[in-house]
Amino acid sequence: MWVVATLGGLAVLIIFVLCIPLDVAFHIDMYGKPKFRLRLVWFFGLVSKEVKKREKKPEEKKEITKDRRKKKRRTEFRTILKILQIKGLPKQLKNLVRGILGQLKIRDLVANFRVGLGNPAETGFLFALIGPVAFFLSSVTAHEIRVQPAFGDEAVLEGFSYGNVRLRPIQLVVPFLRAAFSLATIRAVKTLVLSRWKRKK
Repeated sequence: MWVVATLGGLAVLIIFVLCIPLDVAFHIDMYGKPKFRLRLVWFFGLVSKEVKKREKKPEEKKEITKDRRKKKRRTEFRTILKILQIKGLPKQLKNLVRGILGQLKIRDLVANFRVGLGNPAETGFLFALIGPVAFFLSSVTAHEIRVQPAFGDEAVLEGFSYGNVRLRPIQLVVPFLRAAFSLATIRAVKTLVLSRWKRKK
């Protein structure tokens, strides 16, 4: 009996914790070396934590040639493109975004990015998929959200984003579970794992 009572009490505690509002402030800068800052404020301001990208120590840094960096970035973009081509995934992503945004109280949100795959045809195909999503986000949030294509011969990912939102974590459980266990998401995870495995061979 005490086991059931303990588990029940633990479940109630977890639900209570997930119901407490969480404020999230973030800033992303993708010009040159990527910079990322995130501040979490929880329990009505009593708990605060700032998360920054950890700088690697000099001995941890690996020298990567320009050609290797360019090849790695192109491979990553091709993997993303392949994932976005999975049947049903764009619709699943749109439903996930809609479910999350429906639970967020967005106080401020600005995003401005330029993305290119190094091949105009591939870039055009990518924006045929993500363009409607970006337009949907901009229209439903009434905030500035721009994603522009870069039709050059080199892969490009640059821009910035910042914002401040409030959420109750428990409200995100259903949208994430619905997306995580969809067939399209399972196929996307499989594609990503296989891609990373081939790169390590």
